[in-house]
Amino acid sequence: MTTLARVEKDNLSSRVYQEIRSALMNGQYVPGDRLRISDLAESLGTSPTPVREAIFRLVSEQALQMTAATAITVPELAPETVSEIQFIRRLMEGAAAEIAAHKATPAEIASLRHTHEQFIKYLPTNPREAARLNRDFHFELVAIARLPNLYGILESLWVRMGPLLNIFFHTELQANRKDLQNHAHYRVLSGLEQRDPVGTAEAIREDIQLGETVLLAWMKGQDVNTGKKLGT
Repeated sequence: MTTLARVEKDNLSSRVYQEIRSALMNGQYVPGDRLRISDLAESLGTSPTPVREAIFRLVSEQALQMTAATAITVPELAPETVSEIQFIRRLMEGAAAEIAAHKATPAEIASLRHTHEQFIKYLPTNPREAARLNRDFHFELVAIARLPNLYGILESLWVRMGPLLNIFFHTELQANRKDLQNHAHYRVLSGLEQRDPVGTAEAIREDIQLGETVLLAWMKGQDVNTGKKLGT
């Protein structure tokens, strides 16, 4: 059973919702996992009622699915759904990158660079930490654009992708990110430093597109370089 942090009594329903939502986004669950209200309530130190309210809210956001009154599971995303989410991300994060190129301060660029360097450091040895740092890089870029509503929309997409990305980072990403010195994140940083909105947007879109290509090939059991089924 996944252990979640206990929550205080004030604002209970909202806190429970945020805790479960963060666990999904952070990859503490994997697709197909079944969540039990009683287990969650025990882990969080609450009664079942706020957990049930949080679950219903997450189901309405498609972060969880309910197939029966007591069957609550983490969705298994179809390739078509992944492609749609990545398409939306390219549009939104690309737009945010353009705006960020006009607004980024030296301190913000330095912070973003540090996040990327930590991502590269942990990628070969600590997939979960690398996944978190990769997500932090993308959200820091949106934060630089100062678009809080867009930030919230993108969070909802990452909540849906988190469980799948948890497996992906553990099994496949390291093998297909060999040329780390030419990672698209570096071009994002260069674009911000040069105040180049077009270049910054193109770089983040390229990063998202490459991630989609590798992710979909992995989901379909294909070699990302040849497109052939693995083992053939």
